[in-house]
Amino acid sequence: MKKKSHLPKGVHAKHGAYYLVRQVNKQRSWIRLSAIADGLPSLYRALADAEMRGAVDDRMQAICSQWLQEVSTKHAKKTQANDIYQVRTISQAFAEFRAEDVRTPDAVEFLKAFAKMPRTYNAYRSMLRELMRFSEEKGYRESGANPVDAIRTASVKARNRYITDSELRRVKVAALRSGGQRAKQTNPAGRMICAILDMAYLTGQRIGDVLALPWANVGRDGVLFRPSKVEDSTGAQVLIEWTPRLRELVARIRAEKNVGLNYVFTGPDGGAYSYEALKSAWRRALTRAGVKDAHIHDLRAKALTDVDRLHGVTAAQRMGAHSTQSQTADYVRHKQAIRSKATR
Repeated sequence: MKKKSHLPKGVHAKHGAYYLVRQVNKQRSWIRLSAIADGLPSLYRALADAEMRGAVDDRMQAICSQWLQEVSTKHAKKTQANDIYQVRTISQAFAEFRAEDVRTPDAVEFLKAFAKMPRTYNAYRSMLRELMRFSEEKGYRESGANPVDAIRTASVKARNRYITDSELRRVKVAALRSGGQRAKQTNPAGRMICAILDMAYLTGQRIGDVLALPWANVGRDGVLFRPSKVEDSTGAQVLIEWTPRLRELVARIRAEKNVGLNYVFTGPDGGAYSYEALKSAWRRALTRAGVKDAHIHDLRAKALTDVDRLHGVTAAQRMGAHSTQSQTADYVRHKQAIRSKATR
């Protein structure tokens, strides 16, 4: 079977499952990892376990496996998927290292591959630093000797992209159409995608929290969100009060034939609509609409920027569930030019 382009090296999809294919004594060995229906996070976790199985305790591969089992499992599902992908990359790069053997130059050499991608660079720097900390905690390294501390973070240019109303309309129109030769035909999932984008914009919440929204949180006073990012810190909750547009959106969703019982936005299996599926649909819609350099997360920046302009930064801060206005400013500043009168 032809290897899917989005799958890790050596992984194949067959008969509804993912398999790791290895060459053993000139014969191909197929190791079942997970069911395709369980999604990519399950695949990456099973792949990490398969690759790290049997490693010596103080080797980096074993430490990576331990960290995934003891620390990563406490994170949100989307965060776990990122954890697994990053940890697997680090595990492979440091496969021959014991924890105590990792030095600052080794970390610098590893991070060179991400030098032109500052956000990715900082993410891997942070993960490697965390694994070294975990190694100290387990007694595999001397305390206070984290080799990543001496490496500076990469400078990240602030993102200034603001999606205009016109661009968002074009993206939604494109999402309603099928691609290729059937471009003028309706995409069966298009209405659901448009509803997700509308909910993200009207409420200003993170995409992950929008996709995880249960019907139980749609009540008399509005739509209640419990942002997963602050669940373990401030525990803030955000009630987005009803507006005519928000009421119309919810009524539109309820009218769909495939509306779910538990989640507002559901996939084919009846569970919450997957983040990977939405990202894929977003990219296709951008291409068909001719909209450039737009991330799906820019919808939150657009929402907070518009609220700031219409109702002030305090209202934007409340919508964003931010504890300080400086956090809100990271979303709204530079998105649109500040208007000012001439001196005279």
